[in-house]
Amino acid sequence: MIRSLRAGLLGGAFLLGLAATAAQAHSPYLLPSVFDASDRTLVTVEGAFTESFFTPEVVMKSEAYAVIGPDGGRIPLTPTYLRQLAITEVVTEKPGTYRITTGQRAGRVAKAALVDGDWKFFEGDKAPADAIDMQSLTTAEVYVTRGAPNDAALAPSGKGLEFHPITHPSKIVTGQPVVFETLFDGKPLAGLVVTLSAADDRYADGAKAPPQTFISDAKGRVAVKVERSGVYQVQARHRVAPAASGQPGQSHTYALTFESLR
Repeated sequence: MIRSLRAGLLGGAFLLGLAATAAQAHSPYLLPSVFDASDRTLVTVEGAFTESFFTPEVVMKSEAYAVIGPDGGRIPLTPTYLRQLAITEVVTEKPGTYRITTGQRAGRVAKAALVDGDWKFFEGDKAPADAIDMQSLTTAEVYVTRGAPNDAALAPSGKGLEFHPITHPSKIVTGQPVVFETLFDGKPLAGLVVTLSAADDRYADGAKAPPQTFISDAKGRVAVKVERSGVYQVQARHRVAPAASGQPGQSHTYALTFESLR
């Protein structure tokens, strides 16, 4: 069965929020033309920021676009940038699983301060005296497979925030748990809030379900489950204080797109 994007998905309108701080934030995503490339030797992938999955609103630029192939080798990609999205082509001639990534993308620096144990962001003169600079670092990824899935491309990079798939992304089944290991610099991250959002057919009957949130366990593992077949995005943020005086803190965002079928 071809894991391809269905016609109605482009009109999906799911706002993604990681608590109140992210309610109005643009969320990153990568979206391939197909998830199952069994009859393809080329897959087109779009990259964008949006508040409504999966309708592109702001182009996602990065100097680290790449594909990790079925042999584990990393090949740089050169996307074409439009105003609302980036487009790149991935050659999928060899059988196995491919991991398409933006790499770690450096974004804007904003003022942030710890308030009741949580990092809060402030605009302009509203920042308190103890506010620090916080650097945004974003990574978006997606997996596609030609033929039988394999695991070489799933190996963690060991850099920043990422999800290591325990359930292979090309073997996700609707109604069954999908397990990820959340990692930061290669180490399990317990207590991480993970948000699951779905694209929905604009012509579907009934109210759209809100995003779901999950928490990683003591081993950094989180299990999500979807009850409807379709395309989904899982995302998390992790913020860390400056490593040394004079350096900015870091706000890491990781996003993974996957497809679930029965």
